[in-house]
Amino acid sequence: MSKPKVLVVGSGGVGAIGALCLSLNGKADVTLVVRSDYAEVSESGYTITSVTYGEHKNWKPHHIARSVADAFERFGEFDFVLLTTKNIPDGPVTCEDIIRPAVTSKTVIILLQNGLGIEKPMIEQFPQNIILSGVSLIGSSNINRVVCNLLKDQIYLGAWNNPNIENHEEKEQYAIREFTRIYSNDKYNKVFFDGNVEKTRWEKLLYNAALNSTTTIVNLDVSRCQIAGANDELFRPAMREIVAIAASEGVEISPETIEKFVHISDGQFYSPSMCVDARKKQLFESEIILGNPLKIAKANGVDAPVLRTLYTLLSMVQFRIKEEKGIIKINESEYKKLNSDCYPDMLKK
Repeated sequence: MSKPKVLVVGSGGVGAIGALCLSLNGKADVTLVVRSDYAEVSESGYTITSVTYGEHKNWKPHHIARSVADAFERFGEFDFVLLTTKNIPDGPVTCEDIIRPAVTSKTVIILLQNGLGIEKPMIEQFPQNIILSGVSLIGSSNINRVVCNLLKDQIYLGAWNNPNIENHEEKEQYAIREFTRIYSNDKYNKVFFDGNVEKTRWEKLLYNAALNSTTTIVNLDVSRCQIAGANDELFRPAMREIVAIAASEGVEISPETIEKFVHISDGQFYSPSMCVDARKKQLFESEIILGNPLKIAKANGVDAPVLRTLYTLLSMVQFRIKEEKGIIKINESEYKKLNSDCYPDMLKK
């Protein structure tokens, strides 16, 4: 029997480790989309240091493609599209548009990404495809093709019910079992079936909304932020606001979960992926990590002053990167004629 074909879209820390895992297990045919580093990876591969999978030099997956369209033309059709790229709805292109060239009627789409509210747009664009939602706790970064994985590879995987599909529950469960089969290896990692993946997303948001955001704004790793007093002044207050917003949606998060994520990378001087993206002058996931929960807070009447401040500061960092990349352009002479309160409205025009 032929092996399932998996397209990994996103060659950052999570995507590179995911492609490595699938390749080592030998139960799937793996294609990794590598855009900006295609020539270098094709020639020299990756240098990987992983607490989960060990040391690998000049490692490459089975196939490397320049784009999703290139992958589909050369190696498709794919049984699974594993999406690990950043989800930036305020960027120049959406995740739905990125994967569109490779999605066929049989494709199972797995969203191994951060944040809230990422499933609904995917179902709207691909109403007849199985959508699985996954949360990774791997702690992995990719800087100049050097991948460092600090935490054990664990994935919490659940179905995001798609009522457009007949017998969707049966098909979703089959897809979860099949991906678990090709990804899991008792020696290395764990894939956990998650019957409440929405709650798991809220729980991981504690880390991302507080630690990812703060480290990005101040350009410091987590441990240095902690030494400077962030645990009590920023991390815990921001996490308590996430807990309150989740509770307004009927999702209960225990206080112990706050302490788990405050201390999850103690002493490792680790810079989260959002901070790494900002240092590389790449766009990051401010909307799905802070923007979407703040919309819920506003709708449900939950006060979130710490998160609102972090979001505003983070938006300014994103603004700077967008301007440097030419995504937005500022006409200074025109703006000098306006009151500062009008600036955001003018930018929308």
